[in-house]
Amino acid sequence: MNKNNHANTAILIGGGMAGKLIAAAISPYFSKVQIFEKDNKPLQEKEIRPGVSQANQIHVLLQAGDHALETLFPGFKRDMVSRGSIQIDSVKDMAWFHYGSWKQRYRSELTTLLQTRRLLESYVEEKINQFENVTYTYGVKVENYLIENGRVCGVITKQETFRADLVIDTSGASAMSKSSIGQAVPEEKVEIGLCYATRQFELTERERDFKLKLIYPEAPQQKLGGTMSMIENQKYTVTLIGYLNSIDPAAIRTEEGFSQYAKKLPLQDFAQELEGGKSLTETKIYQIPHIVWRRFDQIQLPEGLLVAGDSFCRVDPVFGQGMSVAALEALAIKEFFEVTPKHMNLNKLQKKLAKIVAPVWSMVLCEDFRYEAVKGKRPFGLKFQQWYVKEIFLLSAKNRKIYDEFIKVMNLVSPPTILFKPYILKEVLKRKG
Repeated sequence: MNKNNHANTAILIGGGMAGKLIAAAISPYFSKVQIFEKDNKPLQEKEIRPGVSQANQIHVLLQAGDHALETLFPGFKRDMVSRGSIQIDSVKDMAWFHYGSWKQRYRSELTTLLQTRRLLESYVEEKINQFENVTYTYGVKVENYLIENGRVCGVITKQETFRADLVIDTSGASAMSKSSIGQAVPEEKVEIGLCYATRQFELTERERDFKLKLIYPEAPQQKLGGTMSMIENQKYTVTLIGYLNSIDPAAIRTEEGFSQYAKKLPLQDFAQELEGGKSLTETKIYQIPHIVWRRFDQIQLPEGLLVAGDSFCRVDPVFGQGMSVAALEALAIKEFFEVTPKHMNLNKLQKKLAKIVAPVWSMVLCEDFRYEAVKGKRPFGLKFQQWYVKEIFLLSAKNRKIYDEFIKVMNLVSPPTILFKPYILKEVLKRKG
């Protein structure tokens, strides 16, 4: 690809996973890529920045996310496993209790990587630092855009002004762009009152038939659920989740409080495991009062600006799809710049990113709105969608063919529309009859 056909300098606001992945994706098409991260550089190697509030939870890369990172960093999966990531069969190695039933377990071709954020992010940053034209600068807070004749031409920081041909906002959930482009941005906001509480454990030595165990709350009557995941060095990360402020952060901070909440889950699996285990960390709290999709795709953004990652859409993290969505966005941006000349229509690209977000957002809303107290605009046809999806949930616990399709949708390798295949529709209607 002739680089002269493309812009020269790109700036990314925010150095989280989305910023890093997009920097890698666009590096072949820009002579200079600068990442500005407002946090200071961690003092120790592999230490997580203070701005990554979700750092202590398990970080799962779904099949689509694995594929995306393998494309950006060839050898990614091999490298991560060699460093301690746990690669699992997404069906056989995952024990999933969902709507009153355990999902089926059998060998499949779908894989998932389990690891701490510390391991994943340190690897990605190491790879980023190997790109000669990419610079990652800590301790630089972008305060505003440099706008000339309606075009974003760079960024303004406290220290100085930096010019660029492209600026990408990956600043995170606060999204700098929502208040800095001089126009209102429509947004879909849903109040879920979600709280994560996480501890790392050393469990008793014994044979376990899972590497990842999920106990999902059955809405609307249950609000508490949890995940237990193997991570590097044979340790386990245990996260308890509660919707609609059903977890009191003060009460769950102690080890005893954590244990008491584990006993309130729909099953006693976690409580029993923790009884013989040793807690290695304090309880880490991560609260998500709301999720939001800022519809930058529905307005005419200033030329030279793109919004991605959590700045564009922050989904419910319970479903483990956020990081994989960011990776898919990075691939879409890479594909765009492979064929798009210097005078680029970024609004077209913003709409392309929206097509990645839309099915995930729809799946999340379908589940979150099963709680009547969740506040937000309910999409058209929600009741039918919730009924149909619940039928799929129930069928997938017994029908292997349907579960094969369902797990592909959850791993973002197939669109949700495959769940309306004639044979699946027939099975759903048979249940209704």
